[in-house]
Amino acid sequence: MIIPGYLDGYEPPFLRSPLVDGSDIMSQELFWPAFLAIVGGSTSVPDAFGVDPADLEHIVDTFLDPQSWPVFSLPLPGRCRLHVIMRNVNDDGGVDYVLDPGAGDASIPLAAMEGHFRGPAFAWPEVVAAARQPDQDHTPAERLLLLVPACADSNRPGEAVDLVAEALTALGARSDVRQVSEELLNSGRYWTPCPWVNVDDVLVGSGPHTFRRYGGELSREQLRLIADMLQPSGITEQQ
Repeated sequence: MIIPGYLDGYEPPFLRSPLVDGSDIMSQELFWPAFLAIVGGSTSVPDAFGVDPADLEHIVDTFLDPQSWPVFSLPLPGRCRLHVIMRNVNDDGGVDYVLDPGAGDASIPLAAMEGHFRGPAFAWPEVVAAARQPDQDHTPAERLLLLVPACADSNRPGEAVDLVAEALTALGARSDVRQVSEELLNSGRYWTPCPWVNVDDVLVGSGPHTFRRYGGELSREQLRLIADMLQPSGITEQQ
């Protein structure tokens, strides 16, 4: 699997891309408790799905395989895709959220969940809007829960907990869904909730660690593309 520009800069360079399509992994019964524990940081999620944490070891090993980095992808408007990448490079592991513009241009970083973290990637209204976009392969609940770990919004409405809990139930959680929802939305492992504001009619983050910061390393055109792809209706006001 190739994501333009994503593997650039590694020394020594990769002779073969370690990126692999994670679609088959996503279809496994234990995917969501494993993903939401490892990426989402929820400690209660195995119990919520009625599984023993030991039962997740095999799929977690697949997540963290240094030879094959699973990539979980969501289609966005046009040819754009949003990728969640298990970056299993030795001594520099983490989870990356990136946007592939789909036209051969280099991918755009959205968040890096690691020791030297960057993020958050999304405001809450963007997560809701992106979850509801048309998708032949993923339900709105699946899209929502794939995006939630990279969301932090100081203006997040109280109903967010209910929406995440509903998504968890739709994907098989049996109990304590509100507790898991709170853990996913309030993880605090990396960034704290930040304000999201409109600058030149583009939604950007005010947090010091987000890629989507006005005046940071992303160009104004990249910031606009990200906002447009997440909310193609053009709605960029907080909801």
